[in-house]
Amino acid sequence: MHPAPGQRGPPPLPPYLQPSSYSGLQRTPPEIREELRRRLYLAALLLGLAVLLALWLLETPTSGARLAMLTYPLLILVCLWGLYWVYTRRPLRLLERGLYAANTLAVLGQFASTSSGFSGDVPLQIASTHLLLIANAILGYLIFSIRRAAWLSVGSFALGVGVSTLALWQRGEPALGLVATRLHVSTSTLLLLVYALAWYRTSFLQMYDERALLERQALTDPLTGLPNRHATYAAIEQMLEQSRAGQPGSVVLFDVDHFKRINDTHGHPTGDRVLIDLATTLRQHLREQWGESGTPGRWGGEEFILVLPGLTLAEATALAGSLQFLLLSQAHPAVGVVTASFGVSAAEPGDDLRRLTARADHALYAAKAGGRNRVVTHPGEAGAAGLTPQELMDA
Repeated sequence: MHPAPGQRGPPPLPPYLQPSSYSGLQRTPPEIREELRRRLYLAALLLGLAVLLALWLLETPTSGARLAMLTYPLLILVCLWGLYWVYTRRPLRLLERGLYAANTLAVLGQFASTSSGFSGDVPLQIASTHLLLIANAILGYLIFSIRRAAWLSVGSFALGVGVSTLALWQRGEPALGLVATRLHVSTSTLLLLVYALAWYRTSFLQMYDERALLERQALTDPLTGLPNRHATYAAIEQMLEQSRAGQPGSVVLFDVDHFKRINDTHGHPTGDRVLIDLATTLRQHLREQWGESGTPGRWGGEEFILVLPGLTLAEATALAGSLQFLLLSQAHPAVGVVTASFGVSAAEPGDDLRRLTARADHALYAAKAGGRNRVVTHPGEAGAAGLTPQELMDA
């Protein structure tokens, strides 16, 4: 039931299974990336807004970039809309497509405007437009699938080249056409590099998701979604490390009473439903009673565990008692009231995982031997020598 003495402990938990935040079990890597993207857009929009305001203030109607005088305020409005969208936590899908469409129109407008203005300003305008095109391609690879982003990148580049070529042909200045051609060739090379980096990023994220899924499956009970025994081993080891530094910590083992009778009477699917509902209740109750500092787990079969860093023996016992009362106060729709027996033990100096969980297991056995549906606290190594189950229950 327990690891052999001297056995090496389990590896550390990945970030989304850390015992300091058991609600992380419900957060998948895509959800974590979604939150990071939201923060990235917030920072990028704030920076973009500042840059656009500065460029707009520095721009003058006599510089030849008359279209920019209209483009800048429109892009500023787009940035303000984007900030509102991110701040109100609306879905990012529409925001991303709106930003991409606005940037694409701005790039094409800049390409078209090369037919206006003084010749001295046009090379700089063409160069800045190509930079905007590259930036928009990067944004496309962040938003769309790599294939769709590649087609959009190639399409906008081809359309931009066509528009600027036509605009420069109307100006009748071969020297500017040569400058534009060199920039077209350089930009196409950079776009190929951006595509290669996007392909690498996509492959890396796919491998990361596959690895994270395997880790999640290895450390999560597939029925209840709680950390499995292997994951709770790591949570207990971390709690024991804190205990050696002088912090309190406790564990609660509890077992569903007469679970075999539930399976025999109502069937195994109903028994599974009881365990799933109990896991949901356990998560909610632990969060309400003790924030997110504890880790609930499925110890095996109908047996569950609570790893409670920072809780003394008395506090852990009170938490177990409140959970016992909660189970008595609610009825399962098919089975009725489901009760459980609880064993509580606190971390002591010199404890290891096996000794701590063995004491909790002894207390749980005493609770079951004493009639079930009760909480029994183990008095500790010093007070447990030679105690019978009845004495354990009375201690």
